[in-house]
Amino acid sequence: MTQIIQGGNVPYRDQFVTCGHCGKQFVFSIEDQRRQELLGFEIIRPELCADCCKKVPPQPGLRPGLIKWYQEEKGFGFLTQADGSEIFFHRSAVEEGLLPELKERTPVWYEIEITERGPQAINVHQRV
Repeated sequence: MTQIIQGGNVPYRDQFVTCGHCGKQFVFSIEDQRRQELLGFEIIRPELCADCCKKVPPQPGLRPGLIKWYQEEKGFGFLTQADGSEIFFHRSAVEEGLLPELKERTPVWYEIEITERGPQAINVHQRV
């Protein structure tokens, strides 16, 4: 179960979390919480430790992200994910009509697909 933590006037604090995959305890740090809020995301406690995030295939479903950058001439760019990492996307994965709107920090929804080149964002469309 994902737990949303209130930001704003509630002080941040390091929190111990138990990984839902391996059972190891890890820290959801103040820095991670602040980064989520500064990027405009709801503060969501991670369900997996960093090691399991690398091993376990991404779960299906929409995820919030922000356009980090998009290069129209080359037809690709990167999104910033809620955990602060980046993920590649190609123009073919973007909802029709959104391409001209792909400015830095535009909030989007996307899904992840595992390809031979690694994970990439698909079904990219604007958050409203």
